[in-house]
Amino acid sequence: MRFEGTLDSWYAERGHGLVRPEQGGEALFVHVSAFPMDGQSPQEGERISFEVVSKSDGSKQAVRLQRLSAYKVPSQLRPARQGSRPPRPIGRRRASPLVWMVLALLALGVGATVWSPASHALVASREAARH
Repeated sequence: MRFEGTLDSWYAERGHGLVRPEQGGEALFVHVSAFPMDGQSPQEGERISFEVVSKSDGSKQAVRLQRLSAYKVPSQLRPARQGSRPPRPIGRRRASPLVWMVLALLALGVGATVWSPASHALVASREAARH
């Protein structure tokens, strides 16, 4: 059964807080893992929907949270836009085909040097000279 409530307090450094159910009753423990992975940090005062489970020690915990209203950062706290270009996405950069071609040629060159008949003859002549 789903309930609605408000995130009453949030301790970001610890990754947990308390949810106050709208129906009344005691505040429920909530862990950061119960929030949806949408890239938004939990904010005090945020309205949420949740389910309740009993932990092994008998206490109750809010789980499977859903945000009821999107939390909006006040315009005074938003960073100013700089320029007209959209920000670059953060993530892995892909290597260009030219980089891959150079790496392949280097690998072929090293392989050809190590496995060439001349290198095998050189190794054999060195071993024969030692004996």
